[in-house]
Amino acid sequence: MLYHLTISKAGTAFRLKRFLLSLFLALLPTGVFGGQNKPQIQLGARLFADERFSNPNGDFSASCSHCHILNENAQGMRVYTDFLARSWVPWRLEDPKRDALRNAPTILDAGEMPLLHFDGEFPSLEDLVRGTLTGRSLGWLPGEEPKARERIHRILSGESSYRDQFKEAYGQSIEALDPGRTLDLVARALSDYMRSLKTQRTAPYDRFIERNGLASAPEQGEPAPALARRLILQVRELEKEKRLSLPGGFGPDALKGMKMFFTAGASGPAGNCAACHVPPLFTDFSFHNTGISQVEYDKVHGEGSFARLGIPDAASAVRPSVQFRETPSPGRPGSVDLGFWNFAKLSGSPLRRAGETDDAFLRRMTAAFKTPTLRNLAFSEPYMHNGAYPTLESVISELMRLSGMARAGRIRESDPELTRIRIRTADVAPLIAFLNSLNEDWNSAYHR
Repeated sequence: MLYHLTISKAGTAFRLKRFLLSLFLALLPTGVFGGQNKPQIQLGARLFADERFSNPNGDFSASCSHCHILNENAQGMRVYTDFLARSWVPWRLEDPKRDALRNAPTILDAGEMPLLHFDGEFPSLEDLVRGTLTGRSLGWLPGEEPKARERIHRILSGESSYRDQFKEAYGQSIEALDPGRTLDLVARALSDYMRSLKTQRTAPYDRFIERNGLASAPEQGEPAPALARRLILQVRELEKEKRLSLPGGFGPDALKGMKMFFTAGASGPAGNCAACHVPPLFTDFSFHNTGISQVEYDKVHGEGSFARLGIPDAASAVRPSVQFRETPSPGRPGSVDLGFWNFAKLSGSPLRRAGETDDAFLRRMTAAFKTPTLRNLAFSEPYMHNGAYPTLESVISELMRLSGMARAGRIRESDPELTRIRIRTADVAPLIAFLNSLNEDWNSAYHR
């Protein structure tokens, strides 16, 4: 108990700073951090940092800004994410859990994502907000959703400043709504705010693309591999004509890394990165199995354990599954995080291949996770959905190893694109230089 009290007291100053920061962000003019001086955005920013929606029985109060921090401190700059491998959740006596299931991704550009969370659980920001405010992230247990809604309604309807803000933003009298409709309106406000949080596309890479008149995104209907080939050809032509210009922050190493990033091929060195990390946001918003869940499971239960794990077929699977949405641990053999397997739709999914059976499709979605954006990686470590990789070097080294395992047939249901990654040790530093060229100057913007 003393441990939990200590955590609660130590977090008070940080929570106050986050609340004051939310008010500061709400007053920023259009274009700064993607913020807009609109009543909907100001309301959403305030709700984003309000910790009173947490279950009071937890050992600390949480908010959206608890895991999605915009802050600079001794540990470094954060851009709407935190420093933890897995974000903390309020400890409950009935569910003595400290860590959330996954690493908290940045929410920049979340408004452009068709599915939210690493496992695609939520089809909209509004659904994500409703699930978060009444879920484990804020200390609520399954079955406590009505209590969460009632608490939110009581707090908002009982505070005149909130009543005024909702009236100005949406023309609604929050005190006249029932708890369910109140939560819907809160979800709308928070979603409006999050949709305003966008990358500015002012990184050195963006300047390089603009200065040289290069393709910045796929054309309508253009596959990612075709864009990659077109971009490489454009660069080579400019080099041949000695007209390629490198802006500050995008030097020869970044250029070399960019070529490796966009190169794909069945043989020879190839990053094959753009197959999944498609410009301009450097994600295809899709789901791929790169072997990360298998690695984590095998580290706990022994090499080859994941390959032998019994996973039900489409007819018998109950999804989402508690067993298959868990962090592996010695005390829970068989529990693992299968990601998108839990939420993949058997009918109507754009990922399903022509003629593919339900069983074949669901097997292929085993341990698949959403492709994260590669923008602003300097402000979002540690990496991967489980936060197990503290540096870009560790990520690239692991992908080198896993791609070799996939080619040898040692990754269960590995994504075909993984087998096409052929990175050499000499390619690591240039690739990191290229990835660093995707960082925007958030440190300067924060102090503006």
